[in-house]
Amino acid sequence: MILYNPMTCSNLSISLLGDCSLAWFSFAIVLFLALILRRQCDDGLLSGTGFNIYGAFALGLGANLVATFLTGSARWSLIAGVIGIGVGGYVLGLFMDTGGGGEE
Repeated sequence: MILYNPMTCSNLSISLLGDCSLAWFSFAIVLFLALILRRQCDDGLLSGTGFNIYGAFALGLGANLVATFLTGSARWSLIAGVIGIGVGGYVLGLFMDTGGGGEE
């Protein structure tokens, strides 16, 4: 079994739009998507929806890294990260809402 490591770019192609740089781009996309969804759930379009930012970070970024290690494909790691954000943010948000809104 071949494992792919985006930290050292072992077993990944190293070019401008190669697998290594796209794996890092997908990691950044998942990070910013979690932050955007948190803000939207606080006072945006999804206002009032429970969202757990810690669960979104843990499951979204964790699933992204695991999928990158196993498949070496940025496409699959991005899909796994977005699914992880959904499960970690919204499903855990049903039980533990970590919204930082100004409810007084």
